[in-house]
Amino acid sequence: MPENPRRRLDAALAHEIEVWRSADPGPDADGRALARLLVRLVRHVGRHALPAPLLDGLAGVAQRHRGRDPFLDDFLDAVLARHHDRFHNASYLALPLIARVLDDPGSGLDPERLSALLLADVVRHERHHPDRTDPVVGRKRVRHAARFVSAVDRALADDVAPPATRAGEWLALSVLPVSTEHDEYFFIRALQAHEMVFTTLTTLLRLATEAVRAGRSDDATVLVRRAGTVFARASLLFRLVATLRAAAFHTFREHTDGASAIQSEAYKRFELACGEPGRARLDSEAFAGVPAVRAEADGHDSLARAVADLPGDPPTGLAAAVADLEAAHRRWKTTHHSLAVRMLGDAPGSGYTAGVPYLAACRDHRLVATRNAAA
Repeated sequence: MPENPRRRLDAALAHEIEVWRSADPGPDADGRALARLLVRLVRHVGRHALPAPLLDGLAGVAQRHRGRDPFLDDFLDAVLARHHDRFHNASYLALPLIARVLDDPGSGLDPERLSALLLADVVRHERHHPDRTDPVVGRKRVRHAARFVSAVDRALADDVAPPATRAGEWLALSVLPVSTEHDEYFFIRALQAHEMVFTTLTTLLRLATEAVRAGRSDDATVLVRRAGTVFARASLLFRLVATLRAAAFHTFREHTDGASAIQSEAYKRFELACGEPGRARLDSEAFAGVPAVRAEADGHDSLARAVADLPGDPPTGLAAAVADLEAAHRRWKTTHHSLAVRMLGDAPGSGYTAGVPYLAACRDHRLVATRNAAA
C-alpha cells in the first residue's frame, strides 16, 4: 500500500523542525524549506487546524532563532499569531512578510509592481487549481485579476512571475489561509493588493503635498490626478472580491475573528496624507485599531493643510483633481458598503465593529478635510 501523502508531509516537517531545534542548526537549516512544508500543510488543513504540538515546536524555533532569517521571522509570526493571541489583519494577511519582500533592494519592487504580482498570482492559482464548483465564476475571477495587472502596466503578462530573488521566493509563501476553502486564496491576495494600492496612494499624496508647499501646483495637480487613476484600481479589486461566494466567505470567516480591514494601517496613512481627521474620527474605533498610525496623526502635514495654507484659492486644476479624488473615494466607499451588505448582512464585523452599519456611517467621510471640517 502506498504511503499516505499527509504522513510523508508530517514526517518531513517534523524532521525540518528537529534540524532547527539545535542551538546552531548550521547550513542544513533553510527557512524557505521549513516554510514550504508549512505552507503545504496550511493549505491542506487550514491555519486554524494546525495541531498544538506543531505550533509549540514552531514557537520554540521562532524564539530560539529570531534574527537569523528576517523573512522566516515574519512568516512564523503570521503562522503563530493565533497561538500567541496576536491575530489581527496584518497577521492574517502576512503583511510584515509582504513589506519585507517589498523592501528587498535586489527585487526592484515598488508597491504598484507588487500589487500586480499579487494579482498575477491569482491568475496562476485559478488556472492551475480551478474551482470545479463554478467554472464560470472562476473564469470571471481570472478576467478581473488580469484586468488589474494590465491596469498597472499594459506590458505585464497577466501571469507575470515574481522576481527570481530570495524575496520573490518568500512572496510565493505569503498566502496562509485559515480554511481549506478555495476562494480564500484569491481573497487574501486581493486584500494584500489593496494594501499596496493605498501604500502607493500615500506616497503620491505626500509628494503632492510637498509640491504644493514648494509652489509647484502644476506638479501637485499631476500627482493628485495620478492618485485618482490608482484609486480606480481599488474598485477593480472590489469587482474581483465580488466573485467570492457567500457560503465560502462565511466558512472561513468563522476563523478570522480579530482580523478586519478596519485595522488597515495603509488606508489610515492614506487618510492622514489626504487631510486632518477631526477629533471624533481620531478617537473612533477606526484609529483605535491602528495605534502606530494614530500616534503619527498629531502634527502631521497633509494635502488639505497645504492647500488651505495657500495665499488664495487653489488653482482650478488642482481643485478639480482633489474633487475628483473625493468623488472616487465616495464611490469606493459605496461599493464597499454594497459588497458588505451582500456578504455580511446584519452580522458584526470580524474586527469587532458593527459591520455594515459601521460602513454605512462612514460613507460620507471626507478625505481632504481639515480638523475644523466634519469628522
